[in-house]
Amino acid sequence: MTAAETAPEAAPVTTETGTRPQDPPVLVAATVGEVTAVWQVEVDARVVLGEFSGAWLVDADGIRGFAADADWIDQRASRDGMLELLLARPTVVVGEGGEPLSGDAARDSFGLPADTAGALQTVDVAATVAAASSCVDGNKAAFAEANPGKRQPGWAGAWADADLTPQPGRAPEGITGDAAEAVVRAMAAARGLRDLVQSWNALDKLRVQRLGGELRALPLVMN
Repeated sequence: MTAAETAPEAAPVTTETGTRPQDPPVLVAATVGEVTAVWQVEVDARVVLGEFSGAWLVDADGIRGFAADADWIDQRASRDGMLELLLARPTVVVGEGGEPLSGDAARDSFGLPADTAGALQTVDVAATVAAASSCVDGNKAAFAEANPGKRQPGWAGAWADADLTPQPGRAPEGITGDAAEAVVRAMAAARGLRDLVQSWNALDKLRVQRLGGELRALPLVMN
C-alpha cells in the first residue's frame, strides 16, 4: 500500500487555451467492518487518463502503512479523523463487488459521526453517467447548429455507452481479512472509474476538436 499527502490546491495546467487549475482527483472508498480502503483516481485529461495516484488503508487504529509513523499527519491514530481528512474530495463509495452505493447507504457505510458523514461529497454514479451520456446529444445538437448538413462526428462511438463497471482482482500479498476485502472492492471500482473517465475524456476531446472550447472534467453529480 502507498500513502501520499494530498495537496491543498491543485497545480495550474497550461493548455492551448490558457491556464486553469488541474481538475481534482476523485476518490473511491470501500469499508468492510472497521477497515476502509481509499483509492485516488486522476481525471484531468490534460495530465493523465484516469491513472491511480494514491491509496490508503484505514482501520480502527487509524491509518496503516508507513504513514502511521508520519508525525506530521495529525490524527493518524484516529480512524474517524483520518477518514475525515482523506475523504475531503468527491468520493465514489462502493459495497460488495465494488458496486457503487448511493444516498444514505453511501454516507452511512463508513460508520462516521452524523455531522462528519453528512459533510461527505459522495458521488451519485448513476446520475453522473446519465449526465455524461446526455452530452452526446448536446454535442450532436451543437454540431448540427454550427455545421448544417454536415456529417456528425463519432460522438456515440467515443462514448460507447460507458458506465462504471467494477473489474475484480486480488488483494496485494500480505493483506488479509476485512482489509483484503475492502481493498478488493475499492480496486475493482477504481478500475471501473478509470475506464469511465477514459471514455469521457475521449468524448470531450472530440468535442474540443470539432466544436472548440476547453476540456471539461467528468460531470460529477453528488448524492
